[in-house]
Amino acid sequence: MEKKNSLSHKLVGIVPLITLIFITAIAGLVFRDKYFFSIANIGNVFLKAAKNGGLLALGMTVVIICGEIDLSVGAVFALSGVVMGIVAQLNPWLGLLAGIFVGLVSGLLSGWLVAKLKISSWIVSLAMLFAWRGVCMIIAKRSVRISSSLRFASYNFRCNLPGLQIKIPLFIIIFLVLTIVFSFLMHSTRYGLQLYAVGGNKEAARMMGLNVDKIKFLAFLISGIIAALAGILLASSSGSASLSAGNMYETYAIAMCAIGGVKLSGGYGSVLGTFSGVLIYFVINTIFTYLPSSISVHWQSVLMGVLVLISVASQSEVLNKWHINIKVGKRN
Repeated sequence: MEKKNSLSHKLVGIVPLITLIFITAIAGLVFRDKYFFSIANIGNVFLKAAKNGGLLALGMTVVIICGEIDLSVGAVFALSGVVMGIVAQLNPWLGLLAGIFVGLVSGLLSGWLVAKLKISSWIVSLAMLFAWRGVCMIIAKRSVRISSSLRFASYNFRCNLPGLQIKIPLFIIIFLVLTIVFSFLMHSTRYGLQLYAVGGNKEAARMMGLNVDKIKFLAFLISGIIAALAGILLASSSGSASLSAGNMYETYAIAMCAIGGVKLSGGYGSVLGTFSGVLIYFVINTIFTYLPSSISVHWQSVLMGVLVLISVASQSEVLNKWHINIKVGKRN
């Protein structure tokens, strides 16, 4: 049984990856006349993924796997950029630190309320969402301009190949590097294994001697810092921090995790799955930009909703029991 569970955890990210490859291959064939597989289009998909919730999904994965949720990430995303822009008027590097500090404070506060006071993470993070959005509106009446000294996220690395010159935005590199770092954290460190244990069975984890409160606390801290980093990078890349930045990004991040096979009740999932879920979302987004204008873009939301339901339903214990019963019935 342990071998089966171990194999199941190792393969959890494979199905979303296969789904991603399948969807991308079909899109490439259907839209080959529009150069779907061109380097420019592939780069655009990765850039949209990195800027619009991909980084948040990485932090969300950590929180969900330990059995909690963080609805505040979109608000932290916006507030960190705004705070960076305001403080940077005094000192650019102080502004950068202030932006990160927003995520640190949010993560510390959310983690403390959930881990120590035992308040539901849904309630805590929802309250934080409203609070940070309110703070954002109070401290700035309009978008905040980012000084040129903090425009580092708009930098492009040039890669010269024989007969080909590729520009790789720093944003994409950070996204890919953090994906690798989070994959290592979740699957190759003691803390990562503890997250799975807590998400799978909190009381059993406690009986094993794990400090459940500390594990959850650190999960929210990681999520908050990643949300702040993502907001800073977007503000740096675009040159301004919008008050509405990150609106609904928390739901996008959760949807990407679900599509990537992360079990929303905790204890199951992988960073590879989340990464695949993020790319599936934005490959579909790109496909809709290629479709005739007569097809409403709102069908994209319908399709994403269906994908989330299918992903969650596939993890349902009821369906799994039906599957087992059918197998047993066939053997008999």
